[in-house]
Amino acid sequence: MATRLRQIFWGLLIVILDISFNGFDLLPDGIGYLLMAAGCYGLASWSPKFLTTQTLCLVLAVLWLIHFAIHGSNAILFNFVRQVTDCAMIWQLLGGIRKYTLTKERPDLARRAENRRIAYVAIMVVTFLLTLAMEGSPDASPLAIVLAIAMLITLIMILHLIHRVKTELAIFETGKQAVSDQGDISS
Repeated sequence: MATRLRQIFWGLLIVILDISFNGFDLLPDGIGYLLMAAGCYGLASWSPKFLTTQTLCLVLAVLWLIHFAIHGSNAILFNFVRQVTDCAMIWQLLGGIRKYTLTKERPDLARRAENRRIAYVAIMVVTFLLTLAMEGSPDASPLAIVLAIAMLITLIMILHLIHRVKTELAIFETGKQAVSDQGDISS
């Protein structure tokens, strides 16, 4: 379980970070989405939301490949589709984490998952609507900076939540299972 959460954590981090060298992306988003999909596949027993997240990650990996061929006016619609798919993926991912944390009697972590998924989608929707409304406006820059900072903080909080679930619940459960298995062997 902890390994699967680690895959999701690192996959999401790869998607978030855009490090380029001479125009070459050193951390391709497609790799991050595939890593997240692998992690979600292994967590399907926690919640069916992880299977939905896995499918959305695979769709996002394909969309990432296609985006290299999309130019001009088609790019606006294409980016909208990518953003909607991305929102759905984060919504499902955090929904799966929420469900798992509730089964482990951790309503504090479940509440954090719920709040973070609402914040993520809200920021994405506001960013999209303001982009349409203020396109070309000189007043858009300060607002864009505020929204970018808000999104960065939200993403860091999502990564922190995944890390907490991994360390506080999944690793504990793995250790508990190992002790149980050891007790079965000695019997």
